[in-house]
Amino acid sequence: MADFPIDSLAQLHLRKSVKWQAFNPDVIPAWIAEMDFALAEPIAAKLHDAIHRSDTGYAWTGEVGEALGVFSATRWGWIVEPEQVMSVGDVITGVTHVLIAMTNPGESVVINSPVYPPFFTTITNAAQREVVDVPLIWDGVRYTFNQAKMEEVFSRSEVTAYLMCSPHNPTGRVFDHSEMQFIADLAKKYQVLVVADEIHAPITHLDYEFIPYLSVAGEGRAVSVISASKAWNIAGLKCAQVVSNSKQLHDTLAGLIPIEVQQSSGHLGAMAAVAAYTQGAPWLDTMLAHLDTQVTLLRGLLDLHLPGVSFVAPQASFLAWLDCRALELELDPATYFLNQSQVALNSGPTFGPSGAGFARLNFATSAQILEEIVIRMARSVAEKH
Repeated sequence: MADFPIDSLAQLHLRKSVKWQAFNPDVIPAWIAEMDFALAEPIAAKLHDAIHRSDTGYAWTGEVGEALGVFSATRWGWIVEPEQVMSVGDVITGVTHVLIAMTNPGESVVINSPVYPPFFTTITNAAQREVVDVPLIWDGVRYTFNQAKMEEVFSRSEVTAYLMCSPHNPTGRVFDHSEMQFIADLAKKYQVLVVADEIHAPITHLDYEFIPYLSVAGEGRAVSVISASKAWNIAGLKCAQVVSNSKQLHDTLAGLIPIEVQQSSGHLGAMAAVAAYTQGAPWLDTMLAHLDTQVTLLRGLLDLHLPGVSFVAPQASFLAWLDCRALELELDPATYFLNQSQVALNSGPTFGPSGAGFARLNFATSAQILEEIVIRMARSVAEKH
């Protein structure tokens, strides 16, 4: 664990992933959800062993459901039935094909912006459905559901599905039991399918409790799409899980989702997921403790160097939703900081209309690199004024 986290920009720039190749070497990338950490040893050992024996064939995913079940039962008290787990390449692929299988063209899918940008295109372009956006509201303490508006749209005949982001990206909210139960009751009342993107669930911070949606869904039609990819930094290996809350729904999806999608997990991805779920908890807890210190550091750095930028501490993930509106920048903050600070952030408006004036920052890096990011941003703002 000596290289956790990696604090050398030169070493990180040797990586060939999109995070480190999309911009020129003068830019510090703090955008896409990829961590600047060394791989967890149990995962690295599993992958090294596979390469050593030239084991790079087609994926065997038979152990993935059981491994997820071990992790979910231990971590959240959620019992996952392995026979109700379907492996796919990634979460968005799973979401897309569940929506295609279980809804019809022209029907509507509810989302809560600001939200992960591919939600919009997945619904409209890939699934050919309509988006109904019910933005989260800020109640003075936290982001939460606009319950009256949610009920109003769920009652519409054309609304047949709800794509939930839990924990929420980019706000970092971990919805509590009462909020999750509200969604479950609403979905049952209006017979709306819930597809819960729970990719950030394992990155729930140590002081908060993640409530798996399927643990409260009851008999309403519901699917969780989850992965070890974000929590253990293995997105490029490709393995996510579509978990149905009934064997009947699983069998329906298995009959409707194309076989090539059901076989789209990577072989190394499946092995890495099993290692993560069964042996990766110690590394995960160390990583979460580091993220906690990073949140404190980020707040202190902003207060000291860039007081015009604020954020609400995320309850999950390694992403900070930065409110830059007080800076009154003439450009989207992400564009401004890329051009003026050589820091790459995610553009707030891509998360929906309520993202105007915001930017998303990935703080899953070292303290040294995070400090350099904020100092660069602050310097450019000071020069502007």
